Amino acid sequence: MMKRLLPALFALASTAALAQTPATAPDDPLPRLIQERQQLVQEYEAAAAQRNAFLADKPSKKDLQEVVNALKGIIRKDTEIVREVQAGTLRKTAAVVAENQQAKQQITVAQTDQSSTQERFHDLENQIANLQERDRQRDKKLQDLQATADEATAARTSRELLAAALAVLSAGLLFYVLKLRGQRSAPVKRRK
Repeated sequence: MMKRLLPALFALASTAALAQTPATAPDDPLPRLIQERQQLVQEYEAAAAQRNAFLADKPSKKDLQEVVNALKGIIRKDTEIVREVQAGTLRKTAAVVAENQQAKQQITVAQTDQSSTQERFHDLENQIANLQERDRQRDKKLQDLQATADEATAARTSRELLAAALAVLSAGLLFYVLKLRGQRSAPVKRRK
């Protein structure tokens, strides 16, 4: 009874393990090996069920040899299945390790890119701040120069107006002096 239960439990566990595997690869030999094992289990069960009528329904030496051979075949197939499961696990582990390594590299590249981008951003912010400060200083300088130019223009204009006023006044005085001289010389000429 135990001999029949063990292979059945193994077959059930293998089937459950395959059902839990997300997607088997098309070249995965595991389903074929499990089918071959199930066939060997059926051969074992058939060999174990044989009885010899001459030996009072007890198995003969030949029957027992067939049972032993069937069990050896099952053990060999179990070994193949275990090796294939180990190889599949190793492949999956290697794939996961490779994916993790690639993810770590991508994270490192992304962090490096982010760091250099932040540095560049800070450099640009500093440049903008420097340019804004220069622009502010230039505007202040322009305002100072404009104020100086306005003062100079106002001073020049006032000087020019003063000079013009003085010129008009001088011209007026000159005209008045000439008029007075002309009036003085005119009576003197008449006296002669």
